[in-house]
Amino acid sequence: MRQSTVLLVHPRDSDGDAVLREIRRVGCRVEMAWPAPTLPPIGFDFALVAIDADVLATAPWLSGEPPVPVVAVVDGDKGVPVDVLRLSNAQAVLVKPCQPAAVLSNLALARNIFSYERRLLNKVAKLEETLHASRQIEQAKLILMTQKKLRANEAYDYLRRQAMTKQMSVAAISAALVDAYGLME
Repeated sequence: MRQSTVLLVHPRDSDGDAVLREIRRVGCRVEMAWPAPTLPPIGFDFALVAIDADVLATAPWLSGEPPVPVVAVVDGDKGVPVDVLRLSNAQAVLVKPCQPAAVLSNLALARNIFSYERRLLNKVAKLEETLHASRQIEQAKLILMTQKKLRANEAYDYLRRQAMTKQMSVAAISAALVDAYGLME
């Protein structure tokens, strides 16, 4: 965590200065910004953001898929509405006034959760791709069964042979067949 670069999105006030000091104390390089930038932070390892409804409106990258782990900074006395916190997609929460150990532990937590979320998103994308390919294979089999009067296993074998001959995947052959059949319809 030390030597990480942190974007601190917080008003330049006594609370902001206190959070800034704590981030520097743990050995991170930090840059402050206020108001919240509309574009996502590039070149930073973390973003610590004073969260409220106004910040979410001016920084749409917080509500999407932030490119870096986000730690929400909230006032311990005032708090923040749960729906605003949920919409921020923050991976950790730092409560002001912050304790010295809280900054480092929240950065570690945010990084771990961020990495886990990215792995899950990649798995979901691969599963969606596999599901789409399976549907196209089934459609291609149905086309072959109808057009060539083949049984299901024969239709799949036909697709597999075509894929091997053309050095393509069964999914790619199936997609081409479904697209071609769609054009002919």
